[in-house]
Amino acid sequence: MSRDVRRFLLLACPLVVLAACAVGNRIYISGEPSRPAAPRRPAEAPRAVVLDFAYVAVEPGVVGRDYDQVRPIEWKGEPGKAMADLVASVLAEGGVAAVRAAAESPSLDTVPIRISGTVGRFEVNARRRGTVKIVNEATVSLSVTAAGGTLSAPVSFSATSTNSMEDVFVTPDGLRNVLFSAANAAAEEAGRRLFGAGVVAPPPSGK
Repeated sequence: MSRDVRRFLLLACPLVVLAACAVGNRIYISGEPSRPAAPRRPAEAPRAVVLDFAYVAVEPGVVGRDYDQVRPIEWKGEPGKAMADLVASVLAEGGVAAVRAAAESPSLDTVPIRISGTVGRFEVNARRRGTVKIVNEATVSLSVTAAGGTLSAPVSFSATSTNSMEDVFVTPDGLRNVLFSAANAAAEEAGRRLFGAGVVAPPPSGK
């Protein structure tokens, strides 16, 4: 074996090993976004149902990218279901008997108000700024439509939330906190819009 060939192999082998390792290099977010515990309310028939929002992932399971370590960020949850659950919880906190249901749920056809929509963005990315600072940035956006009840026509609107946090390293906890915080803020904005438009309203005081 010639000296040039040996030199090439010595240089190429480490690169091949690094490339092979990079293929399996991913960071995972665990858990589900949730609301703070709300006061227990008397059981009553639901007045609003929030159907699972539509969501199409560019790459299944991937919700963003760690640009510092050049790897995808994965979450095994369902953004459409998670956001519908958060919006229903926000309405319940406001005094409205609301539930989340699958998009095709005939058992809830009698519920007066039906809320549906689309999750446009559910993502979190990590980028290095400077030499010792990482910035985690999340964006969650919704398109919401409400129909039924006393509405003469469907009401549609959008709700978007962005959030960012600084850290020294990219960690699953840091990514989860910033993403789930943005998800909660988007759900709260959707709830404010639903209440503000008169789509839903809490029961009269004392009932």
